[in-house]
Amino acid sequence: MESNIFSQISMACSANEQTNITVYKDEPLIFSVSLVNDDAIHAASFNVPLEDQIKELERKFKANKITEEEFKGAAEEIKKEMLKVRIYRIGGPKGWPYFIKFQSLLKNSWEDLKWPLRLLLQHPSSNVVTLDGWTSCYAEFGLDPEDIERPEGELKVKSIVEIGKGMRVESNIVTINFLTEKMPETEKDKEEILIVRGRYAYKRGLYDEAIKYIQKALQVNPHSLPSLNLIGNIEEKRGNLNAALSAYEKALEEYNKQYPDAYEPPRLIESNISRLQALLKIEIV
Repeated sequence: MESNIFSQISMACSANEQTNITVYKDEPLIFSVSLVNDDAIHAASFNVPLEDQIKELERKFKANKITEEEFKGAAEEIKKEMLKVRIYRIGGPKGWPYFIKFQSLLKNSWEDLKWPLRLLLQHPSSNVVTLDGWTSCYAEFGLDPEDIERPEGELKVKSIVEIGKGMRVESNIVTINFLTEKMPETEKDKEEILIVRGRYAYKRGLYDEAIKYIQKALQVNPHSLPSLNLIGNIEEKRGNLNAALSAYEKALEEYNKQYPDAYEPPRLIESNISRLQALLKIEIV
């Protein structure tokens, strides 16, 4: 990350999940931007062992190994050591993504982008965001293949957030080579291309179009985790909850096969499964 006045807050930017990419004239582009309080994350991770110490004291107290006075005194000392997380609020009438600017390097100076970008996704969706140890801001912006202002040639792009006087956060630089020719037919049926097209159509709410691309991607690679998860996302938006649940369950099964020694389970997939199971149970009742 580039240095800035608020060095504890960092910003990351990518295009189609890459920081150096070549795109054809008819290929969609999704810019992903995230903003997070690094100090808060460090504080949260640092506090974990301290919280464990307090839990250990609780166990000793319940087992009558220490007195209540000893427990309270020791716990208070540990709490004093726990870092205080600095919190910044970012918001406005339209939400935090509207503070984001994109700039490109033209000759020797950075200038605001002239080409249009669609806001595809923002998280959290609330107008005011608290950047603590458990919250990061994330947004996606899309560039349509048919946009007449789509640039040509190689460009270096970065995202910027400016909120109030003196608060400026800059992302890493993303290098994009915009080709003038359309994608060759031999490239169009590659798994990664189909997933990008499907994801872009999904983000724009074109679910019937999106499902066609992702189904093709699954024909190329039936074990594709991104494709299985996207099928679940799309079917859920279309109201096909049983089909969505089936896709998420297949994604979880595939994840466990591909990553048998994973340290943590895929919480988002598990959360989607639990949520849909609860919804379907309510429908049956």
